[in-house]
Amino acid sequence: MRLAALVLLLLLPSQCFAFFFGGDSDNRALAGLESLRASFNAGDCAAVQRDYDGFLMENPSRRLREAAYGYLGRCYESGGLTDKAISLYKVAIGLYPDNIFFALRLGQIYNRAGFYDSAAPLFLKALDLKKDEIDANVGLARAYSGMGFLGRARDFYSLAVVLQDFNDPAVMREYARCLLKKREWGEASFIASQGRLREPLSVFWPVNQARILAGRGDYSGAVLSLDEALKLGPARGVRLERALYLLLGGRQGQAAEAADAALSEDKADALAATIKALALYSRGEKEKAQPFFAIAEANGGQFTAKLAGSFLECLKNGGVWPCKK
Repeated sequence: MRLAALVLLLLLPSQCFAFFFGGDSDNRALAGLESLRASFNAGDCAAVQRDYDGFLMENPSRRLREAAYGYLGRCYESGGLTDKAISLYKVAIGLYPDNIFFALRLGQIYNRAGFYDSAAPLFLKALDLKKDEIDANVGLARAYSGMGFLGRARDFYSLAVVLQDFNDPAVMREYARCLLKKREWGEASFIASQGRLREPLSVFWPVNQARILAGRGDYSGAVLSLDEALKLGPARGVRLERALYLLLGGRQGQAAEAADAALSEDKADALAATIKALALYSRGEKEKAQPFFAIAEANGGQFTAKLAGSFLECLKNGGVWPCKK
């Protein structure tokens, strides 16, 4: 009887299989997912969000829902619906713990929002599943850097740039900044050399190299490196940084001239005024330095203004900085 029944089924039209096995619903769910995919690829997130509920009404399989969550979540992100994206990804992580995509997306949202302590466990979870996942290594490096754990950040940046074969400029620059903060001059120099090979026309790398040299006390080398940077792009900030290295290297006259050039463009420039004042002060011209310290105190940020103010207080009382109370 069972064999006869199977034979009869073979003779039925294809629509009848849908009745016995639910094929139409499966086919409609698959068609719905294909529609969501097409809309997503076309950049039509409005259609993705509009058609998503209809897709769910077809009672799609677990596998089909997994893919749909990815399309909808990214559309929530691009549409600025961050709270909805977070909620969706949290649900997806619970349903599909072996799919690292959802942990990565949620971790990246937390990183962008500055919630680094929430992001780090998600990237660690992803790396438990796949050690060489580039986005997870980068994301964890950014999270640790944001939390101030520069040693940990350095380790994951190092893994990421090797996995990328040093070909992601943004990550290379982040790694370079991390190494500067760590004052790890040897590794910083190596990364700077790799960066310059890949971005020979970028001002970032000769400026980065100058800061490495300055960190090592080689102010003359730092000036030369900034000379190279200025050939690529005559940026005001680079000129002032060069003036600062001239000052630190004992070339007060050249530092004062560079500061004068910047002050001729902007008389209220606090950094230029500070460099000019310090150059004059170091040459014993304390009275001439005072008006420049006053400019820096009035226009500088918290550190610059406080430094200039402390010099002014000493000079007004005829003392030598730093004043003893």
